[in-house]
Amino acid sequence: MKRFLCMLLTLAVLFSLTACGGETTDRVTFRATILEADESSFLVEPVAGSAERNSSDRIVVPMTEMAASPEPEVGDTLEIVYNGDIAESDPAQINTVYSIRVVEE
Repeated sequence: MKRFLCMLLTLAVLFSLTACGGETTDRVTFRATILEADESSFLVEPVAGSAERNSSDRIVVPMTEMAASPEPEVGDTLEIVYNGDIAESDPAQINTVYSIRVVEE
């Protein structure tokens, strides 16, 4: 019985360690207006009322996983799907982007 409890406890500890160390697979969507654009990223301002606005009023988003058209321009509103992590810097940064598309020109 003692051996069984020891094995059960070991399995429980291993399970809790692997559950805490896994990557997040959450997908979070928000909208933001393009303030600036360069060859590899956008500087955006989250729309009023979004949770991302509580993190920062300016966020750098890499130009990855973008819809083919229309071509985003300064002033356009984007819908950005990302993993939910925002790096606290000035300006803030999002590194893992799943999709970007223009929703308002």
